[in-house]
Amino acid sequence: MKSPLNLAALFAVPLALAVAACGGESDNLPPPPPPPPPAPAAAAATTAPPAATQEAAPEKPPAPAVTLTAGAASPDPAAPLPTAKIAAPTKGQVVAADKANDFAVKLDVKNWQTATGSSHVHLILDHKPYKAIYDPKAPVKLSELTAGEPLTEGQHVLATFPSRANHESVKTKDALNVVEFYVGKKGTPTVDVKKPFLIYSRPKGEYKGDMANHVLIDFQLLNDVLSEDKDHVNIAVSGPGIEGNLTAKVTKFGTPYYLDNLQNGTYTVKLDLVDKNDKPVPGAWNSVSREIKIDHEGQAEPMPGHDMSKPDSAKPAAPKK
Repeated sequence: MKSPLNLAALFAVPLALAVAACGGESDNLPPPPPPPPPAPAAAAATTAPPAATQEAAPEKPPAPAVTLTAGAASPDPAAPLPTAKIAAPTKGQVVAADKANDFAVKLDVKNWQTATGSSHVHLILDHKPYKAIYDPKAPVKLSELTAGEPLTEGQHVLATFPSRANHESVKTKDALNVVEFYVGKKGTPTVDVKKPFLIYSRPKGEYKGDMANHVLIDFQLLNDVLSEDKDHVNIAVSGPGIEGNLTAKVTKFGTPYYLDNLQNGTYTVKLDLVDKNDKPVPGAWNSVSREIKIDHEGQAEPMPGHDMSKPDSAKPAAPKK
């Protein structure tokens, strides 16, 4: 028979286990696990943007304003002064219509040394863009001067004058020559070559690269004198970077004007011969508009009548003192 002590011991073990299962404490149990870490704050849950690794590029400065300003005229050539004459056709000559396209215009240029890429002569038919002539002894067909348009029957007008390497025209006495002639038959003249006569020369065409800097505006004048209180020439330029029109009033014949800070795109240059009251002076050539294209990123390419090695930006020599 078992002793009462042993029976008590047997019941003690299950009782201890039962107490532990019910949450009772005992020095013999392992320590409880550590508490879980606190939940991150709500603000910390949002990932902060990474620090900027590169500063923002500075804003591009605005383009400088387009300007139209008078320049210093090149000095007059030394005597004997240069002259350019139209030897053929002659004044009032009638050229047969079926031979007009191939008719050879002949020039007689004196006291003016010409060479490719240097001094030359401008030749203009019916107020169309000029053709640069570097060899005045070589005949030029009328069809080369029409800008692709057919020669119509009736009156036509040729103009010629010496030009410097930068296309600034020579404006001394007898430098300019104007001749009227007819194709097919004579008719009522549309141009009176004895009245005030404006002849547009520059600018023309497309300007690329360095050619787009310091663009020359230049013209010739026949049978008129410019002054502050009489006839004058109004210049108006419109295009990129210009609000409305950029204007100048030319009251002294011979002063070249220059366009600077032109932007890429198309510009319109307008010249008007007007009286003291800004009223148009009658004449078929006395108001003209031309478009030019500017491309600073383009590569300058040779163009007919425009030697690219001599840009408009070539500065004329200082005037005589």
